[in-house]
Amino acid sequence: MKPYYKRLLVVLFLILSVAALAQNKADTAKISFIKNQYAEINKDLKSYKKVAKTDTAQSTEGNEVLLYYSGNEIKKIAATYYGETGKALDEFYFFDNRVIFCYCVDYHYDVPIYAKNGRVKITSTTEERFYLSDGKIFLVKKKPSHSDYFSEFPVDPVKEARRLINLKHSDED
Repeated sequence: MKPYYKRLLVVLFLILSVAALAQNKADTAKISFIKNQYAEINKDLKSYKKVAKTDTAQSTEGNEVLLYYSGNEIKKIAATYYGETGKALDEFYFFDNRVIFCYCVDYHYDVPIYAKNGRVKITSTTEERFYLSDGKIFLVKKKPSHSDYFSEFPVDPVKEARRLINLKHSDED
């Protein structure tokens, strides 16, 4: 290989490395901001106005959708869907009325909820975390990466959050 090709490859490698490093720093800063907002929202949850809504989604044992507002600004949505053999929880966190984080977890029980007088044990959980910036997902973390009891977590957290916001209030039935 000619010497100038080697130099060109080295320069190209350095440019790509610097670009990747800059992106990692930007993502780290975004994640840190989101974690701070998550902690602050949950710390202040009792001071927010809570609105209950009814979801039309099919759930064998019912569901509960709670929206939390600071003034007119949405801060959090917590949607819980109950089933015979488990439950699913989808939480959406907002900053400036935009989804910044979505936490979804599926709990699977050892027996159906009606067995053992409702004293069931959680045998497995599947979690998924969506980190968003400017309405776009930039990081997804899954734990574990595969589960036999995996339910459909929101494919588009922004769209799902808007759907939940637009549901009827529980007292409007």
